[in-house]
Amino acid sequence: MKSPEMGMGSPEQKTPEQKQKMVTELGSLLHEEWRAPRKKEDGSFEPRVKKTKDEAWKAAHSAEEVDIANTSFAELPADWQGENRAAAEVAMNAVFQAAESGRALNESFVEEASSTVHDKWLERNGEWAPAEQKKPFGELAEEEKEKDRVQVKKAIGIFEASK
Repeated sequence: MKSPEMGMGSPEQKTPEQKQKMVTELGSLLHEEWRAPRKKEDGSFEPRVKKTKDEAWKAAHSAEEVDIANTSFAELPADWQGENRAAAEVAMNAVFQAAESGRALNESFVEEASSTVHDKWLERNGEWAPAEQKKPFGELAEEEKEKDRVQVKKAIGIFEASK
């Protein structure tokens, strides 16, 4: 709960626990964004089966493979939550830093943060990334830029909703 002395325009400091909760929420949203185009008429998703290295998950499910498309983010093995969580951390941290420094979460911020999201994604995935994504943010096709913008805008939405 906000204290009365915290004005509506004041940046709200978040505890590490609050920040992690927001990262997890965004990671889950990003997983849902990825799954959405795979949704079939019966409500299931076009399967995407992957091996997992998560020993605890393998023991709990008596399996070495997981259908990541038909598994909610919360139920994914840790290694398959990883990319969504990493992307969520980059976007949410940009929002936290901007808010804590009093910076407006406007279109200029969205563009700058989206560039950072893309740069960090390339650092994690550059070895296998398609050629059209191995470019600086400013040189990406508009469709590719929008994927990064969506992550930042969702991060802003989660942060704003927490006030």
